[in-house]
Amino acid sequence: MGSTILSYRKLEALIEKKTKQCPFLSLSSIGKSIEGRDIWCVTIQKPADSGTKIVQTRKSTLGRRKKTPIVITASIHGHEATGSTALLRFFNKIQQDGDNTKWLDDLIIFCVICCNPDGYVHKTRYNAEGFDINRDFITQSQPETESIVNLIVKEKPAVVLDLHGYVWKKNTHIGLIEPCTPPHNPAYEYDLYLKGALPLAQFMEAFLIEEKENFSSKRFKSIKGTYIPYRDGKGGWDDYSPYGCSMYSMLHGALGITIESPSRSEDGITWLLLAISAALTHISKHKEELNKNQIAFFHRGIKNVHPTHPHDYFPKYYVLTEKNERHSEFSKLTRHLQKNGIKLYSSTKDFTYEGHSFPAGSTIVPMNQARANIAYCFLTKGEDLSSGSERISELCAWSLPLSWGVNCQPVFEKVDAGMKSFKSMEKDSKTEEAGASVSVGILIDDGLFHKKAHSGLKLALQQMNIPFQEFRAKDLASEKALSSVNVLVYNGYEHLFYPPLEIRSVYRDFVLDSPAQQEACRNHLNAFVQKGGKVIGIGAGASKALSSILELSEAEVHSGGWNKNALLQIHYENHPITKGYQAEDTGFVYRPAWFTNTGNMKVVARFKNNPDTLLAGYWPDYHQAQGKAAIIASLSGNVILFGMEICFRGHTRYLYKLLWNAIYS
Repeated sequence: MGSTILSYRKLEALIEKKTKQCPFLSLSSIGKSIEGRDIWCVTIQKPADSGTKIVQTRKSTLGRRKKTPIVITASIHGHEATGSTALLRFFNKIQQDGDNTKWLDDLIIFCVICCNPDGYVHKTRYNAEGFDINRDFITQSQPETESIVNLIVKEKPAVVLDLHGYVWKKNTHIGLIEPCTPPHNPAYEYDLYLKGALPLAQFMEAFLIEEKENFSSKRFKSIKGTYIPYRDGKGGWDDYSPYGCSMYSMLHGALGITIESPSRSEDGITWLLLAISAALTHISKHKEELNKNQIAFFHRGIKNVHPTHPHDYFPKYYVLTEKNERHSEFSKLTRHLQKNGIKLYSSTKDFTYEGHSFPAGSTIVPMNQARANIAYCFLTKGEDLSSGSERISELCAWSLPLSWGVNCQPVFEKVDAGMKSFKSMEKDSKTEEAGASVSVGILIDDGLFHKKAHSGLKLALQQMNIPFQEFRAKDLASEKALSSVNVLVYNGYEHLFYPPLEIRSVYRDFVLDSPAQQEACRNHLNAFVQKGGKVIGIGAGASKALSSILELSEAEVHSGGWNKNALLQIHYENHPITKGYQAEDTGFVYRPAWFTNTGNMKVVARFKNNPDTLLAGYWPDYHQAQGKAAIIASLSGNVILFGMEICFRGHTRYLYKLLWNAIYS
């Protein structure tokens, strides 16, 4: 990654040394990574006159806190390590300047110097389980994510700066500082956010121009600005999805800002260091206004008054009830809400609303509470953004009740339910015993397109207690590769089965070695099925590969764009694969796939003809798939193809049962 980037061992050693030497710094671990590495947080605060190293001067009540808390995160993407180096140099500056650091009287800074230590060590975007942590802040499936969430919930930072790389939009405007392009999530209170975020970004930009002589290269010295998406862009860098760290923090009233360094170079590190210094100078000067805006954010929740929306946009309550005991995640959802600072209650009386009856003991989420915005974001069905003018850059359909199989009723008028404190339940949905006669294998990749597409599948199997073996695409070129399994599950890119000349050179190590190897894979996989083995393909990539490359099905696979995604109503046929689901039930797509030419296949599920069945998401060409097959199976049941994503990033837990059924039916 270049000489400017430290090894992780050296980074840790320098952090420990620096925090022992400097009275303004203290070190604590806020969690552990998948591989057991500490996630270190360095707290920066002025020491007490008595000589105590660090004193806590914040009050728990926002309105009375003496110092404004700031969170700075770095290396959430492990291969974007300049942020960690910039923070280390920032600590050096604190030690050198000492009491002359002007903002020390106003701020307390929590620096998570490396959010993804395993990714840092392995030089990968993702963590050791293959998950992109910066796409996990709604699901919170990874321990690294949980550590940062806990910090944000506990400290209620006024500003969160998330350090990334590398963006260089044009020669004279280098790097990137948010706020973002539209569309904006309706839960953000964007008027309050923009009031603080845009001036902060512009101040950082002005400071970078003013201090450009600190750079060594001509390109950096020529800086005339930076790219601020809200100001300079029309779309493609939106903040609709709070799956990322900075966007998630906005649901807690923080100014969440992603800062993208222009490069990995020495100047790229200096650029980040200058941006951090500028940000803290500006925040210190405007701390009263920033605190006031964050208090206003929470007061809007407490009063259930949201001025940028109609008066009934947010409900008065959400009522949660279990949908299907066999594969509902009701207990997990309630714990998840509480972990994110949301207050829950249990009803003490039976009550009705719009023809629905709710017994005493129903779980109620009142929307007159400080964290109402994050409750709304997690629990609402979501929006259909398909007809909007803006292109959505990431996932925009995530409703936890729909994705986790929980009934969620919004209530827009006061009801006489009585309420008492909710007691958290530890039990999760029941998991059936894995079938002893079935041995499962999964196809994995080693980071194609800087992702591990199989990670969601792997986590789903682990959570269902289904043991499995791992195979790479190249392994299938061996005749005996699958001799130890009788079910193979593939959830990943079709490119895994490309020969090298059909893919960019940078990715050739992840695919097959030759057309001859592709032919061997095709022959061996067909022989596996003919001998009674079962192959399950999940998503567009696997379905395309299994049909057109490996020739296990004559069905034609159609797919939407990479950023198309939706929660929608699916028509499930009565079939062993759909056991446990209603005829009209939830489905999820990401890069949607649908099937035609299915005469030799059994159609197990279809996309519905009614366009209103797209509940939330972004799929402008949904009409092309309406009425088409969403799940198909060969007449023998040995080949099963899903056009949906049923174990996506550890999130679509309600759909895991489809995978269970496909394996064991």
